[in-house]
Amino acid sequence: MPHIKPTHDFAPSQPLTPRLTGTLPHPSASRGTRLNRTAWSSSPTVLIVDDHEDSRTVGRLVLESRGFHVIEAATGTEGLHKALTERPSVVLLDIVLPGLDGWEIARRIRADAAMCNTVIIAVSALAGIEDRHRSYMAGCDSVLTKPVPPSTMLAVINQYVSAHLVPETVLARVYADVAPAP
Repeated sequence: MPHIKPTHDFAPSQPLTPRLTGTLPHPSASRGTRLNRTAWSSSPTVLIVDDHEDSRTVGRLVLESRGFHVIEAATGTEGLHKALTERPSVVLLDIVLPGLDGWEIARRIRADAAMCNTVIIAVSALAGIEDRHRSYMAGCDSVLTKPVPPSTMLAVINQYVSAHLVPETVLARVYADVAPAP
């Protein structure tokens, strides 16, 4: 495999190491690590779209305790409207919803050029391989099966968010792609 020689004099003073733990769950997840993503504030917004009030409440409490700004929607139609008007960084999206289903919401978010890099995480009781595949094909970056432990939800969201809050992580990826072979 040929290597590309860097066209800059970048020499890190310390070794650059990614701060993400684990691996991204699906190849489409690379959308969440694109370099052209608009920089997120220190408090990313998460939209929780779920028709069960208890699920939204637990998600909101967990995320707000970690410094996220949270907005909620109880139906598919309301969720799509809030996604397109509020432009959250992350959407936690139930699949079975009144009105539009989660797959249709994900497709419509991906169709909006301004929203194409929003991280979409399907959160559903539908656990079959076909359902997971359909979620990825609709544009979801990850799929979590309910019930989701709060620590798992936070870990998955942080995989995407931390890459944009820690500039050296992104820089390490760029440098790794253009560094000459040892």
